[in-house]
Order: sequence, then structure tokens, then C-alpha cells
Amino acid sequence: MRNDMNLADDAKQIEAIDNVLGFPSKLKVLRKDLSPNLVKKREGWRDRNGNVQMVDYVEWHTVADILDLTAPSWTHEIKDIKQIAKIITVTVAITIDGITRQGIGTGFAESESGIKKAEHDALKRAAVKFGVARNLYRKKESQTGRAVTFSSSKHVNAFPADPLAKSLSDMVTAKQLGMIKALSNELRLNADEESKTHMNCGIGELSKSAASSLITHLQDIKPTRRTQIRRAG
Repeated sequence: MRNDMNLADDAKQIEAIDNVLGFPSKLKVLRKDLSPNLVKKREGWRDRNGNVQMVDYVEWHTVADILDLTAPSWTHEIKDIKQIAKIITVTVAITIDGITRQGIGTGFAESESGIKKAEHDALKRAAVKFGVARNLYRKKESQTGRAVTFSSSKHVNAFPADPLAKSLSDMVTAKQLGMIKALSNELRLNADEESKTHMNCGIGELSKSAASSLITHLQDIKPTRRTQIRRAG
């Protein structure tokens, strides 16, 4: 109720902005930091000590509410749906005052909830290009954009701050997915969990560069561990 009241309190002012002022003024409103009352928390990633780190996020319907109040004439359209192995990708376009920006979301194609997740994520990623919840993305990048050093490696493997694919052409390739799964199986690791631990997303959502980082990470794990696993098996 409080969240609805907060949004309703601003409705008249924002409606006036939509009617009187132009696109730059709407962007200024959309780029404001979100009220803490609109922000949710969920488990994000585990640090090197195994401690769960929480991350902030905003629900898709909250994003839609903000757009409704700030730019009532906004529209959205599903531009593309593709399936890559078990992953479905959805591209959503949002248009405000004739300006269109797109976002891509991913989910598991075999479940209805996965398809809905893909659409909702795409909507949020398109909206963030207009400024909605951008402060949460900046915070998330500062939390996850860290270089991780593995004692088994002679170099530092840096996971990208933003590992998510930004377009279909930027998505992890089938060859990379095969390598990740093969290496994970050899090490008796769950590939998706390993990706979520270090980059806060599943392997099907990775960009090509992020997938390369994950492959390097798996290759850097001690060879002796692989030997021990084989002996134990």
C-alpha cells in the first residue's frame, strides 16, 4: 500500500511533466534514483568464503508503473523471440515520444515461467536504457565487477562487471556452451551454479566475452584436483 501511495503522490506532478515538458524532462525524471520502498532484495552471489551476498532489484510491474506515471503514452512491443538450445531469448522495444530503445531477456524455453522471465527481463533492460532503475545496475556492477585471483593460476582472471549479453549476436555461442559443460562435467561442477557464483547469471545469459572468462576460470582450476577426482571416481 505504501509503495502505491508513493507512486500516486507523484502522479499529478508527473502527469503535468508529461503534458507540458518534452522528452529530455521525462528522461530526467526516469533517471532519478528509485525510492527504497520500491527496491527488493534477493540472493545474488557467494563470495570466496561462501557467504551469500544480497543484491537489489526492481520488479517488472514496478518498472511499468513508473513508465505509466512518467510517460503515459509509452508503448512496448516484442520484436524478436528466438530459441538457442534450451534457452529462449526475447527482445522487447519500448518507445517514448517516438524514441525507441530495446532490451533482451533470457529464460529456459521448457517452462512457461522461463518464457515470462525472459519477457520481463527484456522489458526492464529496455527501460533501464531510458534511465529507470539505472542506479541499481550501477550498484550491482560495483558489487560484482571484481577481479578474482585463483591460487592455481599464474594470472588474474577478471570476470566482467556486466556479463549479460546485450544482443543476440553477443550471446554465448553453442561451442562455448559445449566447452563450459564439458569442463564442468570433468570437474564435477554445476556449470550454471558456477556462473551464478561469479557473475550472478546462468550460462545461457552470458555474453561471448563473459563465457570466455568462465572457460578460463574452469581451465585454471588445479590439474591435481582433476586427477584427484578421477581417482576418487
